[in-house]
Amino acid sequence: MGSAFPMEFLSNLWSWIAMSGHGLTGLSLEGGENPLEHPTWLHFLVTTPQHKGLLPGWVPEIVPVTWFVALALCATVIIASRTLKVQNPGKFQLALEFIVTSLENFVRGIVGDAEAKILTPIIGTTFIFILSLSLIGLVPGFISPTANTNTTVALALMAFLFVQYVSISRQGLLTYLKHFLGEPLWLAPLMLPLHIVGELARPLSLSIRLFGNIFGEETVVAVLVLIVTKIAVVNGHVIPIPFQFPMMLFAIFGSLVQSLVFSMLVSIYIAVALAGHEEHR
Repeated sequence: MGSAFPMEFLSNLWSWIAMSGHGLTGLSLEGGENPLEHPTWLHFLVTTPQHKGLLPGWVPEIVPVTWFVALALCATVIIASRTLKVQNPGKFQLALEFIVTSLENFVRGIVGDAEAKILTPIIGTTFIFILSLSLIGLVPGFISPTANTNTTVALALMAFLFVQYVSISRQGLLTYLKHFLGEPLWLAPLMLPLHIVGELARPLSLSIRLFGNIFGEETVVAVLVLIVTKIAVVNGHVIPIPFQFPMMLFAIFGSLVQSLVFSMLVSIYIAVALAGHEEHR
């Protein structure tokens, strides 16, 4: 009896940690429910039949998780800005300076020196925000908001509107609209619908690409955890074999790549718009 207790305790602990981090808490694939939707640490904020929270019951839990990530990033920046040193900076400050410099060089290489100072804060923030939203799903008790189309579509629409704003502010409204007609003007009946479809396809591709990759990674990790709960069982207890660990490492790499691709495409869209503006000058 005494030897069975540690095994049972470790088994239950492992099952809760592994499953809560990847959408399997209280759910099974046989029940027809989404294995990536589960209560998080912020579940108390959402109203349920059992208790009244700050948010209505129809709000998905990705919303408070997204707020939590945004507040955590803001708090990190505020705290870091109050401890900046010109001489003998700490390791954390050096890491932040490396990130900022790398992002500035990345944006400058695409849009040029003239626009880099203006666009780097926005594109760099987009990169860090998307990366944080994608990685938080690897923390037990949280889910990745970017594994939900509501988040990716919202991010893609914001990026789309920002690109249009930059294009109109740099080219002017008339030049911007003239771009849709193409050259020569007698091809306008053909070029206009092509340009409109091409512009609308951008947010669609941004949202689907980000969602598909992050959702795929989360699903594979969840399936690997479920496999452990089905096959690694001794005397009715789950043996904590981290089959999902290699995939979690790949998920970190994949999240970094997808955040970089999203930011790069937004930068390219702006660079193309600015290049068209220079051609018409």
